[in-house]
Amino acid sequence: MSNDRANAVVERITAIDWRAVGESFEHGTSCARLMREYLRRAALWVQELQKVHPGPFFDVSQSDRWPFFDIAKYVDPSVHADDELVEELDGFLSEYSSSLLTGRICRAALNWASLTDESLAGFGDLPDPFEPLLLVFERGGAFWIENGFIDFVASRVRLATWEDHLATEPMASLDGAVLDAIDED
Repeated sequence: MSNDRANAVVERITAIDWRAVGESFEHGTSCARLMREYLRRAALWVQELQKVHPGPFFDVSQSDRWPFFDIAKYVDPSVHADDELVEELDGFLSEYSSSLLTGRICRAALNWASLTDESLAGFGDLPDPFEPLLLVFERGGAFWIENGFIDFVASRVRLATWEDHLATEPMASLDGAVLDAIDED
């Protein structure tokens, strides 16, 4: 079952026209909103993972974890993406995506999709953290991090700490028509 999800993630990522990512500003507002949704979801997962991993889950010595980290590694360290899928994804990204951060995010999304239902069973109904980021990429949302912000050229999202994102209002829908309407406003 998780293999189907992992295959679907690789198919989605390899279907993205990475040459066009960042060339279009028409989805900047929705991409910024999707990023806020990712940060909210990731914060919810960190809050839950704090219960499993006693002590400070994120501190200065672990700054590489927030906000783009391999959540699956902390949910179930025994689960790994299929080697062939990792090879396919890495081969594709090395040819089409120039950002190390993009590669890290895509590999983390693949690992997430490789988790089993059993691995996720103890975490209730927490949302898929990577769906908003995959939508950002599919909508051409190139971004970079600078001066405490995630920047989409026309829109910026404050990075802040994971705790700051817990109170973010959840998006009612990730549907394409809803996202297009956000861009039109």
